[in-house]
Amino acid sequence: MKHPHYNEVNRFANPAHEALMGVWWSGLKLKRAARTFFRAHAVSDTQFNALVVLNVAGRPLSQREMGERLLVDKSDLTGLVDRMEKAGLVERRAVAGDRRRHAVSLTAAGRAELARSEPDYAALVNRAMSAFTRSEVATLTRLMVKLHDSIDSLPSTPPVPRPTSQASRTESARPSRSNP
Repeated sequence: MKHPHYNEVNRFANPAHEALMGVWWSGLKLKRAARTFFRAHAVSDTQFNALVVLNVAGRPLSQREMGERLLVDKSDLTGLVDRMEKAGLVERRAVAGDRRRHAVSLTAAGRAELARSEPDYAALVNRAMSAFTRSEVATLTRLMVKLHDSIDSLPSTPPVPRPTSQASRTESARPSRSNP
């Protein structure tokens, strides 16, 4: 089913907002495609990404390092690693000298699943990116790094919301405590 392009249904007065929504929309569509793809495989999209991260690292990673590389919250990562360990895809070992830290590494079964899934996934990635030339892929990668750096510079604490006009009217309509 062909879906409309984000800017065919959402017009923004601010071109920066429209571009950012294009990135967001693309991410959602990629997530949908990945979920569909991984229904035919023994791992989920998130588990596959964890296998890739461990493989690319070439060494065991602490759960903190995995969370940073996957952009996964600590509590979600613990459940992910628990499920992957139960499936025999990874093993978790205590880090010497620090009982609270664990190093996660690929097992032979994890490497085998990655070897089975990765070629088909690479073909899917190549198909998704086939709209771009090699030069455009490099440009897109550079632009995404710039966007990530810009997003990383945003304040991590959300601003205090300003009262809406309705809230302001409600506040002003309330009787003061000094009036009976």
